[in-house]
Amino acid sequence: SGLPCACLFRVWLAVRVAAATMVFKEKVRLVDREDALHDVNVVRNKAKRSEIVKKIKKKKNAAKKVEKEKRQKLLKEQGLPLPKPQTIDSLRTGDVTFVEEEDPEIIEDECNDEFAEFLAGEDPPNILMTTCPKPSKATHDFVKELECVFPFSVYKKRKETTLVSQVIDYANEQGHTAVLIVNEDVKQVDALTLIHLPHGPTLSFKLTSLRLSRQIFGHGKALKESFPEIVLNNFRTRLGRRIKRSLQALFHTKPMCHNRQVATFHNQRDFLFFRHHRYVFEKRKETVKTGEADDATKSQTKIQTRLQELGPRFTLKLLSLQKGILNWKHGEFEWCNTQYNQSSTGYNRRTYAL
Repeated sequence: SGLPCACLFRVWLAVRVAAATMVFKEKVRLVDREDALHDVNVVRNKAKRSEIVKKIKKKKNAAKKVEKEKRQKLLKEQGLPLPKPQTIDSLRTGDVTFVEEEDPEIIEDECNDEFAEFLAGEDPPNILMTTCPKPSKATHDFVKELECVFPFSVYKKRKETTLVSQVIDYANEQGHTAVLIVNEDVKQVDALTLIHLPHGPTLSFKLTSLRLSRQIFGHGKALKESFPEIVLNNFRTRLGRRIKRSLQALFHTKPMCHNRQVATFHNQRDFLFFRHHRYVFEKRKETVKTGEADDATKSQTKIQTRLQELGPRFTLKLLSLQKGILNWKHGEFEWCNTQYNQSSTGYNRRTYAL
């Protein structure tokens, strides 16, 4: 009775080995074929199928890279300019609100806005920072790091019964120039509300991709009593210029350049990327050839710049811009991002507001 079972097992094993061999050969053929992605489903195992798809795509990308290098080499030999890569940023839809850097009409309007008096003076801003009621430890840690970015700020813990209107009244009495409220959801920081005093405006931001200093490899330690320099990039529309001046009003007009700390707000596709760095200039000696002979060299000094990130690091997305002080019920909104939602008519992913 044992002999038939052994024979059946050997037959079953031979069938399995033959099937595995056929699948292996089919996988090898799939990687080499041009239309392999259409026939990859013959591999039953999901993990193996994913591995084959990765190999096929890697091979195609390598072939494309070789062809691209050949085209660029041919254009250089012919003395023609290289084509610019087409990205979402380069294909951005034109907007009637685009403004030039030195537009006289815009400069005249900015001389009469809410930030003109402060930006023309030399007094440091006085920011009151607070949180939502019952904040978590993550929110406290984030606010503590913001105090190094805004060394002229004051952090006040907010009680559960304290309303935003009471916070604004207190800030006006104490002579603060702005109120920064940090909000959280499920014990994670998710929003910022910026209220400029005494006449507004009010800005609401969504906050994502937060990383504190301790989570950044090789981070430095920021000086608390240092007014950092500020860099604001790529604000091209009327709304973007207004947001730019609003952020500029949070920093001193006379930064302490000798401390070499800089805060950057970089706008890309309506996302504001914030980084906090310290820079240093270093002199390095290099040996440079002065002629065709091997011994014809000379030593020269080059100045190089190095950056050290201080933290924190986060990304902002503008949700709304409201005239005056915060008032969700009866406030007048200058801009709200609902008009750019994907569900709205006329939505275009290459159209940006800032």
